[in-house]
Amino acid sequence: MVIAIIVLAIIGCGKSLPVKSEALGSSVEKTESKTKTTTILGTYSWDVETDTLGSTSKSDFWWERIDTTKGNLVAQNGTTVEVTAKDFASIDKKYIQQFPVLRYGRINYSDIKPGTVVMFKTGEGHYGKLRIKGYRALHDFDFKEAREYLEASWKNFVMHKQDIKSYHLIVEYTLFK
Repeated sequence: MVIAIIVLAIIGCGKSLPVKSEALGSSVEKTESKTKTTTILGTYSWDVETDTLGSTSKSDFWWERIDTTKGNLVAQNGTTVEVTAKDFASIDKKYIQQFPVLRYGRINYSDIKPGTVVMFKTGEGHYGKLRIKGYRALHDFDFKEAREYLEASWKNFVMHKQDIKSYHLIVEYTLFK
């Protein structure tokens, strides 16, 4: 009975616990990771570890808007990236770690289309993967990040501008800690 209560308390705290794999006699420790979705607002920076928007010294990516039709996903603050053709679901931390060098720089607009998969290592040393899910329009404010970060005055201002269909970037990501 006491063990059942302890197990329920651990499950209830919502934290991932390390899981040891005993396959083939190995004792490799893996950390469970959850795939999440976020929308990076146009011209905003994103910190993957905290899933927050806004430019800080720990922001990992900047969704650079060049003009009404183009933008780049820029790795920053020590984050390195690599676009891959590998299936998103089959990428784990060990797979990313086998690449001795991920590159600094930007993911060009031509590679930022739904389905594109990117492996990364944050400036804080955590590995992850992301997949471009799509876009939200400039005039679309009906999603969590727009409600949390965009001020009413800014929304009013852009409603007097031409709508841009591919303004905010939707990504699905997994961070391996």
